[in-house]
Amino acid sequence: MTTAQSFRVAIIGAGFSGALLAVHLLRRCGPDDRVYLIEKRAGFGRGLAYSTTNLNHLLNVRAANMSAFHDQPNHFVEWLLQENVRIDGVAPDGDSFVSRKLYGTYVRSLLCEQLWAGGKGPNLCLVPDQAVSLSEDARGVTVHVAGGLRYAVDAAVLAAGNTPRSGSAGHVHHDPWDPRATQGLDRNAPVLLIGTGLTMIDTVQSLLDGGHRGRIHAFSRRGLLPREHAPTRPIPIAVSDLPQTTSAVRLTRWLRQRIRATAADGGDWRAVLDGLRPHVPDLWRRLSLEERRRFLRHLRPWWDSHRHRLAPQVARQFGVAIDQGQLQVAAARMLEIIPGPLSVQVRFRRRGSDVVESMEVGRIIDCTGPQTDCRTSRDPLVRTLVERGIARADPLGLGLDVNEQGALLSGDGGASLRLYALGPVTRGVFWEVVAVPDIRLQCVRLSNLLMGTFRERLRGEGRPERTGERDHIDRSPVGATPDVIGRRPAPTWFAGRPRYGETGH
Repeated sequence: MTTAQSFRVAIIGAGFSGALLAVHLLRRCGPDDRVYLIEKRAGFGRGLAYSTTNLNHLLNVRAANMSAFHDQPNHFVEWLLQENVRIDGVAPDGDSFVSRKLYGTYVRSLLCEQLWAGGKGPNLCLVPDQAVSLSEDARGVTVHVAGGLRYAVDAAVLAAGNTPRSGSAGHVHHDPWDPRATQGLDRNAPVLLIGTGLTMIDTVQSLLDGGHRGRIHAFSRRGLLPREHAPTRPIPIAVSDLPQTTSAVRLTRWLRQRIRATAADGGDWRAVLDGLRPHVPDLWRRLSLEERRRFLRHLRPWWDSHRHRLAPQVARQFGVAIDQGQLQVAAARMLEIIPGPLSVQVRFRRRGSDVVESMEVGRIIDCTGPQTDCRTSRDPLVRTLVERGIARADPLGLGLDVNEQGALLSGDGGASLRLYALGPVTRGVFWEVVAVPDIRLQCVRLSNLLMGTFRERLRGEGRPERTGERDHIDRSPVGATPDVIGRRPAPTWFAGRPRYGETGH
């Protein structure tokens, strides 16, 4: 039974964004407050990014920048040392690049800490199911899950993260994170990867680790590869140093001049980009919609290849694969894909050439990144929200449209009073919100809003009673898993606290 002073929040998606928001809410919640964490995947806290089991899939950010808390910058490194993690037999430090699998374990441990050390077990309710629809009215929000249950809450946050593309068939795979994309393949067969970014890097790593011996082709329109990290530190850039312009071209010109000046003094371009990072969200908001579109059309590939870099050990491995001729990267445009019973015929044109070439490969894997167009999303909740006008796609097709506080904007542009979005799905509005340092700040701001002004407003207005409705998860003892009556079994990872270690990469 909830009281007039209780506060209930549903977080849809339990990857890094959703799990960290839950941690912040749990830290501030009262005895009768509830946080419902709804996740369709088996592992709460991992999401798509950290669900990989391949220890060679490394973070592309140093450990020093991966703390879940901006006011505790050493939290992740201290956790690694506390758990006695070893990488190639050596204790990691702030400059280490650790596996994404291990980082997923770290995120899960944050929830565990709130349950055991924080004593917040009665406040957190895990829902191992898929949210398929929701409705909002003056009384609150009702979230419907695939198992048939409904959850009545005061506010809901969509933290869906990245959604893989759909449509895989035969020898063409559009979801590179599906293990089947790199399995069951003749090890000597040529493979074509579409896209040359970080997703392609992971896919090549999976193929090589699986013993693939055939040639691997990687095509993108410009053939740009992610650059390698170097031992540099950010150059401080003050707001007064930034150009007063709303032109993407002028911003780019200023950035290049700053990099040239830094290089002339013996510095590195990475230090300039890293120093600019705190200002990027404000610079993005300065740009008009047309300027943002111009950036995405012409500048984004160069930005992504320099901004999202490779761990040095990964870069070395790829250098060897390229030098030996097994990995071939090209700037090319796909013209036609002709599936066959045993292989796929591909017709393409290289950049700058009028010659149409053809190639036969054993498999094609789409590595162009997650699906971002909400109107055709594989996520039934996102698709339904847009179809019903409860939410709308952002004009750039990068996710959902939200206001500065993260509130969903409806089809007619009105901001919701109870529905919010968090993380990569808000990229069209905030741009730099796909990496841990950016998401953790967004989580702090949203938790402050929900547990501060939002909750006080509810207390002032009073909560209308919902006759005939009740909570659908019973309270459970601290450290136990809530028992959900539905189609999916409850998760078991709260049953005992494991130790986390890693033998090496």
